[in-house]
Amino acid sequence: MGLSLSQEVLNFINACDNDFYKNIYKNENIEIATKYIKVLENIKKTNDSNIVSALINKLKFIRAQINSMNNKKQSTENELNLIPLSVTDYIINLVKEKRVTDSLEIARYVYIELSKVLYYDISYVKQEDPEIKRIICNAPVDLKNEKIFSYVVCTQWLKLYSYILNEFGINVKLKNIKGQDHVWGEIELNDNEIVVLDATDYINASIDLSNSKSTSETVGFVVLPKKYTGIRLYNIFNNIDDIDTIKEVKKHYELNRELDMTLGYITDNLYQDEIIIQENDIFNYRKSLTIKSQELKKIIEQTNDFFNNLKTPTNMDGYEIYAYYEKFRKKLPKIISSNIAHDTIYVDSFFYKQNKMRDKFLNAPIEYLMYLEELVYKRYYNYISLKEGNYNELLERIKRGNIKSEELTQQILKRQMQIAEVNRNINYYYAIDKMQFYKPCTGEITEIKLYEPMMGQKSFNSIEKYKKFTKKIIIK
Repeated sequence: MGLSLSQEVLNFINACDNDFYKNIYKNENIEIATKYIKVLENIKKTNDSNIVSALINKLKFIRAQINSMNNKKQSTENELNLIPLSVTDYIINLVKEKRVTDSLEIARYVYIELSKVLYYDISYVKQEDPEIKRIICNAPVDLKNEKIFSYVVCTQWLKLYSYILNEFGINVKLKNIKGQDHVWGEIELNDNEIVVLDATDYINASIDLSNSKSTSETVGFVVLPKKYTGIRLYNIFNNIDDIDTIKEVKKHYELNRELDMTLGYITDNLYQDEIIIQENDIFNYRKSLTIKSQELKKIIEQTNDFFNNLKTPTNMDGYEIYAYYEKFRKKLPKIISSNIAHDTIYVDSFFYKQNKMRDKFLNAPIEYLMYLEELVYKRYYNYISLKEGNYNELLERIKRGNIKSEELTQQILKRQMQIAEVNRNINYYYAIDKMQFYKPCTGEITEIKLYEPMMGQKSFNSIEKYKKFTKKIIIK
């Protein structure tokens, strides 16, 4: 495929992306996309490359998205804005389009935007075998082609983040504590300051993969004095014996508000969750030591209505919803919050997600269904790679024609058996948020709520109905 044609197609794709960002869906672009698809499919007959396939899939998706919007059928894939060819390309283009040039602002902008379009692989935290955890941590990530909405742990998130920032001449250093799997990043801002970057750790009962999606205050990004280099933020906030350090570090988070005002994430110095709390009466009772009995029933009803009507931010999964809902539960009066049990339940990731995707997106374009299934299925084949030497040796033998088809078949089967063996030992999980409401004093369950985007919100008024439902979703 000629460079001029590929650049022409990419320019068209970028123009459509910009239109979608502005909620513009031009009918004439359907015809243009169809024309390019025909040309590329002809090229694919003689030159079947990943680039050609990616461009065809992207053009088909653009065409389907315009059709969907113009037919007034609001589909989930439009809401998710699933349009880039790769997550790193997507973020790099966002930075360029926004024309951010300051190093700190770039670091902040990429941190938030990348966290919006990646999920945390909770399978890691549910493993009991340290070796299996290490396999998940060491899983390779395709820096150029990793897809938007992929599942990652700290190692993969940091590699993607570092790759993007390197594109703008910013060096991110990997940091970790000897003997631990967790890693985070640091940027040397100047002679006196560093930027700490840790989007996947639960810090101060919060995680930034959730905060970024809900436009809440982040906890894993902070500019600190250089004396804090190498210190894990999780450890700072969990060391209750060193309150002075916690107070000092907290002061430095205020700079994030200034950055977010500049970047346009917030106005009037308030994050979205703070606005919600400020505007709802149920949070005004928090400082009261007691609540009159006649008011208690009213507040309980208001609290129930609040969580029923609370709009979940786009793209959040069940694990992140827990962190989001906790922001509000903790701000309730103690007499109310202590009667809400908040937890996460876990289901078999592969079977649950595959079934839910088919149910939820049955009428979506086939390209989108294939994309979603690939995101789930690929996780079963991420965790083992051929040793570099053996791989190169095998390639050389193929090139020289020194390997028979039977032997090559055996090598492939051996490889598949290795992968299958690793994956048999890894338990894959998906998170669903669970809130259980009780009557004060009596302990009687009034309602159980389950929530995750593909299922939506489900309510049960008895433990028996809840148990009957959970049998269907393979809870582990």
